[in-house]
Amino acid sequence: MFKNWKIILAIFVILLLTINLTGLAQDQIVIALQGEPTTLDPQFADDGNMRPVSDNVFDKLLVLDGKTLQPIPCLAIEWERVSDITWQFTLRENVKFHNGEPFTAEDAVYSVKRIIDPTFNSQIAGNFSTIKDAKIINSNTILIITNGPDPILLKRLTLLDIVNKKYTESSPNNIINTKPVGTGPYQVIEWNRGEEIKIEKFNGYWGQKPNIQNVTYRFIQENSTRLAALKAGEINLAVNMLPEYLEQLPSYKTANSIEFYFLRFNTIRGIMQNKLIRQAVNYAIDKEAIVEALFLGSAAPARGQLAKEAYFGFNKNLDAYAFNPEKAKELLKEAGYKGEVVQLISERGRWMKDGEISEAVASMISDVGINVKLTFLSWQQWLDTLFNLEKAPDIMFSSNGNELFDMDRFYQAIIKTGGPQSAYSNPDIDKKIDAARNEMDPVKRQAMYEELAQLVYDDPFGVPLINLKSIWGISKDLEWEPREDGRMLISEMSLK
Repeated sequence: MFKNWKIILAIFVILLLTINLTGLAQDQIVIALQGEPTTLDPQFADDGNMRPVSDNVFDKLLVLDGKTLQPIPCLAIEWERVSDITWQFTLRENVKFHNGEPFTAEDAVYSVKRIIDPTFNSQIAGNFSTIKDAKIINSNTILIITNGPDPILLKRLTLLDIVNKKYTESSPNNIINTKPVGTGPYQVIEWNRGEEIKIEKFNGYWGQKPNIQNVTYRFIQENSTRLAALKAGEINLAVNMLPEYLEQLPSYKTANSIEFYFLRFNTIRGIMQNKLIRQAVNYAIDKEAIVEALFLGSAAPARGQLAKEAYFGFNKNLDAYAFNPEKAKELLKEAGYKGEVVQLISERGRWMKDGEISEAVASMISDVGINVKLTFLSWQQWLDTLFNLEKAPDIMFSSNGNELFDMDRFYQAIIKTGGPQSAYSNPDIDKKIDAARNEMDPVKRQAMYEELAQLVYDDPFGVPLINLKSIWGISKDLEWEPREDGRMLISEMSLK
């Protein structure tokens, strides 16, 4: 009866090991980003490689519901508009930062004041330029004061991460950049530069505990390398997968994204001050061909604006400039263009086929007779150029994701004179932008944005190119549904 006891014991040990390995698999995932973050300070950078990390480390006063896209409670549990310019917020109690310190009203007010401080020079300050001040009322109540009526203040606060005042102010060498402390469900364990960032579940988190214990973010710029890693079982999720990879992926998810590729013109100095040349560039680009040839239908041509119907302020009467190279040549002749070099700056590796679309656009512009010089910068150089008007080239490839789903964000950041990404200036349009920002009547406000859309279409700020569809490659054991706002929240993921 006991002759085969060694065989039985061996089988038992194998079963135990299998169960243990399965348990480990349930405990950790690896995510492949397309690049390395420039910082982990969520109040400073407008960095798409940072957000998948920081969104899991920091909380906000309010967050967007992933389906309705309406603000819901987070670190603020109640709010009330007490005057045209003043809102009162009641804060959640018994919340801890990752270093064990309690979340206080002082931290909330500090976070608001820090991001609007012009000396801090935040790349996302334009999202909060309606905020004038914040004040403590008592230990769990604060006021936020705006410089005029703001119809979307609550949505703005879904973009404002809360930081620890004491840790941020007292720590040397801007430690928040590399070792941030938040109140979110995950805490940063280590950042191995050039390789990976590791986060783990924060046991002191105030909210529902996530299923996944540990997450590693690897930086894999090459599309084919991310695909190979996914097929080999080395990673669980890969961002920005190419549409031609769909049949090779173990599994995948797609969703309409908030990303719009576009060209930004420098209308303040140089040759692109000439409206006729800007219009010629618009007519020179075949957006339909780009969608079909490069993206295999996993995108849609932008309709003459960096917006779609889900955005407040979308102008349904606009459409893209038609592809008309002959018209482009006529406009160039009328403008007196004599072959001057037109600089086009781009980057490669941050967004899906960003290098390829830049090359295609440069070729199309060249085909109508414009002497275009395409230059690719590193990600950090590209960011430095985007947010520094003194470095602004004639044309710059960029991508815009409007997390507010409201056109105020676009006009304040990209069109208004002095906006953080603006290379456009028109005093009359600036006045209209400010008037729309403070208009509380939604019908009037919609009409104001439709007018603005037409104005910057006729006097082009740039070329709205395409609206992407997001493609994530995922392992077969990962369960996750993409959100409408594009955020990758680990707490919404689990392993089978």
